[in-house]
This record gives sequence, C-alpha cells and structure tokens, in this order.
Amino acid sequence: MEVNPYAVFVFKRKVKTMRGLLKGELKEEKNFFKTLSLKKVKTLNDLAKQNNLILRGLKAFSILNGKVQYPFNINNNEYIFEITEYSYKPYSIILRLVSQDIITIFREMNYDLPIATVLLNNNSKIIDVNPQFENLFGFKGNEIIGKDLNELIVPKNELKDGYSLDNIAKDTGYVRVERKRLTKNGREIPVLVSGSPLKIGEKTIGIIGVYEDIRDIKKVQEALYYQATHDVLTGLPNRYLLEDRFNIEKARADRLGSKVALFFVDINRFKDINDTYGHDIGDRVIKYVAHKLLSSVRSTDSVVRFGGDEFVIVFDEVKEIEDIVSIAMKVVDAFSLPFKFDEYTIDVGINVGIAIYPDDSATLEELLRKGDIAMYEAKVMGTNNFVFYSKEIEEERLKTLSDLKARDIMFRLVFEKSPLPQIIIDDEFRVLRVNESFKKVFKIDLRKIYGKKLVEVEGFEKLLEFLQKDMTSKEIEISSVKFCKGMYNLKYSISCLKSLGRTYYLIVFKEVWESGSE
Repeated sequence: MEVNPYAVFVFKRKVKTMRGLLKGELKEEKNFFKTLSLKKVKTLNDLAKQNNLILRGLKAFSILNGKVQYPFNINNNEYIFEITEYSYKPYSIILRLVSQDIITIFREMNYDLPIATVLLNNNSKIIDVNPQFENLFGFKGNEIIGKDLNELIVPKNELKDGYSLDNIAKDTGYVRVERKRLTKNGREIPVLVSGSPLKIGEKTIGIIGVYEDIRDIKKVQEALYYQATHDVLTGLPNRYLLEDRFNIEKARADRLGSKVALFFVDINRFKDINDTYGHDIGDRVIKYVAHKLLSSVRSTDSVVRFGGDEFVIVFDEVKEIEDIVSIAMKVVDAFSLPFKFDEYTIDVGINVGIAIYPDDSATLEELLRKGDIAMYEAKVMGTNNFVFYSKEIEEERLKTLSDLKARDIMFRLVFEKSPLPQIIIDDEFRVLRVNESFKKVFKIDLRKIYGKKLVEVEGFEKLLEFLQKDMTSKEIEISSVKFCKGMYNLKYSISCLKSLGRTYYLIVFKEVWESGSE
C-alpha cells in the first residue's frame, strides 16, 4: 500500500513559539518535496520560505498548539495538508499530505485492522475490502468489487434490515448490533455489525462497515445458557426453562381454543432405592425414568426435570379429557417392567398428578401446586397411578394436613415431653426415634442407635427376642438386660400404629431399675 507523502522535523526541546518552530530540522521524508515540487531543504524555516500555504499552516499550528488540517490542491489533485505532533519521535512534528481519493483513505485507515471492514458507496456497492474481510467471508476483493454487499452476505429474509442499517450508517452511524451474515459457501455466521459515514469535509462520500466475528463468544454463551436451563444428569430442560415452554403452549392453546395438560410425575419410593442401592444406582434410575418419559410422549411435548425425583410434562393441543387419559395410561404403562442394570433388578414405578390449563388455573405456579396435590393422591393409591386434580381432593388434603398437624402436636406433648423413656421402631425393628427421657435414663450416644436395627444395638438383643415372640402384649417385664455398661430390669408396653401401608411400634418403658453394674 502506497504511503501518503510526509516529512518529519525534530527539535532539541519542546517548542511553543513560531520562532522556535521554524528551527526544526528535517529528520526523514517520503516523497514530500517531490509531490509539492519543492526543493529539498533541511529546516522548516527554509521550507516555509518556499510555500506561503505551509507558512500559514505553521503559524496556525503554533497558535492552536494542536493538529491543523486544510485543503491543498496540487496539479488538480485534492489533498488534506496535515500538521501534527509526531508521536514516534520526541520533540518532533509531521507534515503530511493525505489524498482525498476514497480508496486511499480507506486503505490507510483499515488495512491493518484485525477486524473485517468494507468500503461502500452511498448505494451499498462495494468499493474495497480489507484482508480481514476476505478471511472472514471467504471472498476475494477483486471478485466482489462493484457488487451489492447486502445481496452477497445478508440472508434473503433480512435484506430490508441490511439496507436499513446502511442508511443509518450513512446518515449518523450506529452502535454495534448482532446479526447473522453469509460466507461465500453460504454458511451463516454470527457477527457484530457497525457502520459509519466516510466524510471529506461535510460531504458523505461512502460508508465504512465493520464486522466482528463472534462465533467463539456465541459458543460460550450457548454453553452457559444450556447449563443454566438444562439438567446436568438427564439433559432435560430444568425448571427455569419450564416457564418458557409453558407460556409458548399456553399462547398456542389460546389461539386454537385447546387445552394444555400438565403432568406432575414422582418416582415412587425413590429414597428407598437410593438408600438400598446407593446414589450411583439412584442416578441411573433418574436417567432411566427420563428416557422412559421421553419415549412415551410426542416430540412436541416438553419433559422437564423439576428437581430431585420429580418431573413435569407439558402436553399441547389437548382437546378432550379422553385424550389426556390415553396419554396418562401410556406414560404409566411404560413402567410396567422393572429396571435392570448389571446384577440389579429394580421395580421402578411412578405416580402422576394431572392439572389442566385453563380448567384448573391460568398460571403455571397454580397448575404445579394442583398437580402436586393430585400426585400425592395417586401415591396413596399405590404405584403407577394417575389422578386428575379436583377441588374435592384439595379439600380432603387440607383436612388430612390439618389432622396430621394436630397429631404432630399431640405426639410432641405425649412422646417428647413424657417422663417415661420411649422409643419408636418400624416393622423391621429399626430404631426411628427416641424421646428425651430415653436419652437421660440410658445415657446413650444417639448416633449409635438411630437407623439401626435392634439386633445391632448392644443390650437390646434380649429385648428383640421378646418383641419377635409377641408384638401384641400390653405389658412385658424382662430382667437383667445389659445396656450401656449397666444391667437393668425393664417393664414396657407396646402400641401399634399403621400409616401409608406401613406398621410402626411405640415402646414405652414404664419402669427401669438397675439390677447391678459391672
């Protein structure tokens, strides 16, 4: 690329006056004197004597103490004559002739930039491009000069937007906007586009367009978005994406006069699976359930991992309740066979609560709440059941919760505050809970007994023998039980409680006295 003519003059120290300026000595030059048809001289003073325009420019520079530019005509060629400080050399100034040829101006400003730029005329025709533009879009400059930029790189459905951006750039310039543009082979790439007018004086002679490649940035953004909106274990959308999916289906249902069915799905006894087989198998069960749910629905339906062992499915364009029943039957039937992994065979079942838009509610939050209520009703019925939400079910649930709260209060009064030692075990003789009196009387580390079977607790082997023989006696007395380094005589009673298909036993030690010690 041809360099604009220039001459550099240096000084021994920083100068502020015209007299000091004229003492400047020539350091280097490139076609400056030749272009101006002047005799090559060593000082600014000698140069100013040859050309009155240069003398006036130097006077203006000394007064303004800053850059000076003005038109300069040489043999009918238009230039801008520029005088400014030369940053590459201390105590120096540069006198430069800048061609007003549009291509020369563009190349001097843009050829070394690390981003793609294009020079257009006022009708969006390509005048020149820099090397980075060629690298980004795959076009060679000589094959696209004179062609309409928008017809080359703007997708057809966005042509109007492309011309609109050109008009804005020509008038005022604009901030960067993100767009898709086409490469030579027709591939769409994301870029940041900006544009500004190219002016000489007050006249706009063209447009400079700038394109920044943001493919790597978009990949990072998409990865972060995916991580934020999808479950890591299953790859399903998570609860943060659920609202978007629901709103889309809700809007479609409003247009078509249809319904949206929301299934609230829970894995039956998942905690037991985790506790029995470990969390690794538990994760595999979660992935198995996600796969089964996906294979049971249409590609247009949304399966979401809501959290833990809960999933939500959103079904669109539902017109009849019978359609929802058919879908629900297909979903639960998918779990009729057990899950097999290596040497494990695990019965994996689900329960489904169903809420319908707009019948049950107009908001996602309410539909989820009501689907959850219906799901718990299905769970009471067993495994692989589905239940539609109804007002009656919710009222019954509220009554049950109220009863449970009353029972909990009574339990705390009778069990926790009782002066008699008490312990609760399940039908597998596993210790579930003890009260404060039990702790004080037996002085035992609770970490050693909670969750353990009686046979695993030192001193309770003999108690277990009696329990296994008779779980119905009102009152039993045993003697010489070794417990916590002490020997005790015990008198206790057993009460039976059944809840949600399981049996629990409350053991009350009515009398405890030491029979001796080690």
